[in-house]
Amino acid sequence: MLIKPLIVGLVLVAVTAHVSASPSLLETYDQALANDPQLAIARLNAENAQQDVTTGYANVLPDVTANGSYRIGSDSGTESLFPSFDAQTLGGSITVSQNIFVLAAFTAYEAVKVNATISEIEAVYAEQELMVRVSEGYISALRAKNALAVLQAQLEAVARQYDQTQQRYDVGLVTITDVLDASATLDQTKVSLIRAESQYDIALQNLSVITGTIPDGVQNISESMPITSPSENGQQQWVDYAITQHPDIIAAERGLEVGRLSLQAERENLLPRVSGSATFGYSDTFGSSAFDNDDETNWSASYAISVSVPLYSGGADQVSVVKQGLSNNIAEQQVELLKRAKAVAVANLYRTVRADAQNVDAQIQALKSRDSALQATSVGYEVGTRNIVEVLNSQVAVFNAQNALNNARYDYLLDLLKLKKEAGQLALKDLESIEQYLIAD
Repeated sequence: MLIKPLIVGLVLVAVTAHVSASPSLLETYDQALANDPQLAIARLNAENAQQDVTTGYANVLPDVTANGSYRIGSDSGTESLFPSFDAQTLGGSITVSQNIFVLAAFTAYEAVKVNATISEIEAVYAEQELMVRVSEGYISALRAKNALAVLQAQLEAVARQYDQTQQRYDVGLVTITDVLDASATLDQTKVSLIRAESQYDIALQNLSVITGTIPDGVQNISESMPITSPSENGQQQWVDYAITQHPDIIAAERGLEVGRLSLQAERENLLPRVSGSATFGYSDTFGSSAFDNDDETNWSASYAISVSVPLYSGGADQVSVVKQGLSNNIAEQQVELLKRAKAVAVANLYRTVRADAQNVDAQIQALKSRDSALQATSVGYEVGTRNIVEVLNSQVAVFNAQNALNNARYDYLLDLLKLKKEAGQLALKDLESIEQYLIAD
């Protein structure tokens, strides 16, 4: 499906700031796995849903209740010929009750189990979303780092040009205007460099929202990393996969199953309910008379079956059935809307990735053209057919072209990851494929 590899060259200049070791993309992702609040919330929701399953199962199991008592009392009066003795009674019972025919409880339990699988799917998909968020933050920092590197190189080039112009002015080859133009460009570049340093620091700070720590920096991407363009005819395959296998779609369809089970449970609430119970009791009375030391022990057992038939509740039960049916119809439309939106999103991203790959190719040619133009302008300046402003503008154009190429490559990487996420295909191996082209400072 993927063809046309493009080996893209990129001018990378070492950044003097943040010289300590920088985490790689996978190291940053590992930190995020352990510290990202959004992922933690998704996982906790999945655990919470499992507790609901336990609760639902408890609703279909027997209830067992134990009771115990101890009583002491006297029935002798003040005129009795015999001394008063307190009668003591020790008793206890165990009651077991069980729903025999309450279909709604069993159906509700099935619904809770399906709902728990939805939370599990959402927790797994949260990891895909985390991969994209980490990549966005990492590449955002990498953009800022490369922009800073390009400006540092630009500052060095402009400073050299300023020195050369000053020397030419000292020997009378150029006017003071050329010196002032070179000085103005140098000052403007210094200001831009200060802003770029700030943007790099901000980008690193933003990563801490996901990882919990501020990294010292990020690693560069090797110029040997290939850029591949999706095939022209492969779009529909991605769309078909997304609308059937994407975690969001699967979760939504299981939500429909929960709705169908909930509707069934509402209908079953209108049926008769049968429950049974059994109680086993024990009592022991002793010490009731000075002349009677025999204990009185009693055992008892009772059994009951109860039947309840919902006859009339003001129409509330029937309304609940209707409302659940309407909610299911709404959910079906929402699933259809989700599939359509997912198909459009995947198709758009597929086209975007293709355009990104072509843009990288175009930016490579643009950089070559800008470099050739700079060489020609520099030669023209030496022979007097071009002025210093044109030379400086050509230098700036070259560095802007380098930045544009960097950003084009990063746009491609991010959009490709987003495409795979939207299609439900993003996996750790996709980050690993980028990781192998990272270069530590």
